[in-house]
Amino acid sequence: MVAGLFKAEGIVLKGRDYREADQLLTILTPAYGRIDAIVKGVRKPHSKLRSGTQQLCRSRFLFYAGKNLVTVTQCEVQSIFAALRQDLTLLAYAYYLLEIADAIALPGQAAAEIYYLLNHGLELLATTDPELVGRAYEARTLKILGLEPRLDFCAACQGPLANASRVAFAPAAGGALCHNCQGQHGTEYYLLPGSIKIWQRLNRLNWRHLRRLQISPVLGRQLREIMPAFLEYYLDRRIRSRLFINEIKLEVYNIDRTGKD
Repeated sequence: MVAGLFKAEGIVLKGRDYREADQLLTILTPAYGRIDAIVKGVRKPHSKLRSGTQQLCRSRFLFYAGKNLVTVTQCEVQSIFAALRQDLTLLAYAYYLLEIADAIALPGQAAAEIYYLLNHGLELLATTDPELVGRAYEARTLKILGLEPRLDFCAACQGPLANASRVAFAPAAGGALCHNCQGQHGTEYYLLPGSIKIWQRLNRLNWRHLRRLQISPVLGRQLREIMPAFLEYYLDRRIRSRLFINEIKLEVYNIDRTGKD
């Protein structure tokens, strides 16, 4: 990133208050990856920059890169993903996608694949089952990182997988395990063969056809636990917004059971 003025479209991943009226933003851009930038005076009531610098907002930015600091000098809103802000569940999943993008994008390194994956995922959340979008986003993220799990043969010995009623899966091994390699690679999960097939489909599925994918509740629960666990293992961090999603699901479940709010 050269010093001086430059333009970039970006999605605001997160922000925090700084000094009396400023904010520090983390913005994902296609050409420059993750940018940490200050927005001066944005917390003042009449700031013209406020609408385009909120978390979960896609804008066209004009930046000024100084010696030690990047500053947002102008912005033009492209999308605030309004539908996601009106539903708590959709908003939780949106934060989940933002947090993953923040974890994998690097400052100053082109991140077009990550950027367009995030933008497409946020757009799909408004029209598609959010849990399905989450699983597809996790699968594509792993593919971008070169961490796509071995699902068609043993990740440890490259031998065939047994035709069993369930398949052992170990993040540390990088995928599924045959019977002989089980118990040697740390934490293991057990997947039904149907879950393996769904994961394989997610790895190669065109996102335009995502709405057509049908997942049973049993397979959905398995993938909801194991796909994020696999991603977190290789990111070496917990994705905190995943806990937010789980809390909302529990609250909805309790409301459905009691019929009360």
